[in-house]
Amino acid sequence: MENDDLISRRALAVDASGIRKAFDLAAKMKDPINLSIGLPDFDVPEPAKEAAIAAIRAGNNRYSQTQGIAPLRERLRSDLSTEIGRDVGQVLVTSGVAGGLFLGILATIDPGEEVIFLDPYFVMYKHMVTMAGGRSLMIDSYPDFHFRAEKVAAAITPKTKVMILGSPANPTGAVLSESDIRAAVEIAKVNNLLIISDEIYA
Repeated sequence: MENDDLISRRALAVDASGIRKAFDLAAKMKDPINLSIGLPDFDVPEPAKEAAIAAIRAGNNRYSQTQGIAPLRERLRSDLSTEIGRDVGQVLVTSGVAGGLFLGILATIDPGEEVIFLDPYFVMYKHMVTMAGGRSLMIDSYPDFHFRAEKVAAAITPKTKVMILGSPANPTGAVLSESDIRAAVEIAKVNNLLIISDEIYA
């Protein structure tokens, strides 16, 4: 059996991340300036370090509930509900935004269904959709990276199920205006779409 026979066709369809390719190239360069991945330029704050150390010493180092620690979920639900002015309902805590996005896509699309998002896009969006058996609809936002409701609406088909909105967007930094968000919500209502809102850089 060949190695490729051991890997699923959907996994083989995923090309290596462009960011990782850039890292490989940068490793061969002399003194490159890294403007790629969104890492903070400061150390972990001391209170966070102390809280983590205290939790470990107190024995709080076991598996939590699958959906996240209950007091944390309740605090997040309360804070988010206050921030947006309505009850957000259930909250799920994941170990990173990529994992959360992937779970969201897996939970909402079936094979053959479509996910629509602006191009340029976070490199993992397309791969997550591919791994879920879906199809990506990438909407050109060049040259200014703005959301254009008419272009998004025109690309939707009967198989479109989910719209991903990233704001501030990775990699462009573009921020959706209130009118953009209202237009996206209206498109979602008219076409019975779910919206996954990627706000990791907000």
